[in-house]
Amino acid sequence: MLARTAPAPVPVQTSSRPVRQRSAERSWRWATGAAVAVGVCFSVLLMSVSFGVSADIQRRLSLQVLAHLPGVHVAVIDAILAALTVLVTAAVLSQTAVVTYVLGASAMGGRREEIAVRRQSGVLRSRLVGEFLAVVLAVCLAGGVAGEVAGVAAGLAVRQWTVLPVRFTVLSVLGAFPVAVLLAVAATLVPAWQAANVSPALLRRD
Repeated sequence: MLARTAPAPVPVQTSSRPVRQRSAERSWRWATGAAVAVGVCFSVLLMSVSFGVSADIQRRLSLQVLAHLPGVHVAVIDAILAALTVLVTAAVLSQTAVVTYVLGASAMGGRREEIAVRRQSGVLRSRLVGEFLAVVLAVCLAGGVAGEVAGVAAGLAVRQWTVLPVRFTVLSVLGAFPVAVLLAVAATLVPAWQAANVSPALLRRD
């Protein structure tokens, strides 16, 4: 009599979608933090160099020199430098907000099915947005701190290895940090709010 052999176990095939989602979320966090860090770093460096140049001009243009150059006014030069600094810094921070918005829209597009399932299970829009707010705020704060450190380090390197004067002040070091973080958070929450307000049936439709 032949012994009955047990059937070979069927290998369980696990879906790789959760793995891809986690990988995509990690990539989004790194990219968003890097965008904020670059914006803050460049703003800190730009303002510190601008303030250094302004202070250097005031130091070099003494009253005796200005007496021979009646058409030169230090206040006008400072105003021009300040205006250019504000314009370039605003452009950099605006670009940071645009980049974070694009990254946030891409991240929300990759979580359509998850949002649809949670919405159908009764999760409120405000809770979804609140959870995403906590994540993006932590990411932007971490990126902002990294940008502050990198900006100060870059300013010290410029002061050490170039002829450009660099002057660190409270405004040059800390002025761009809250603006960059708030703009990045607001820009990232826009696609999150839009995704949370779409009907679950539309979210699950390909």
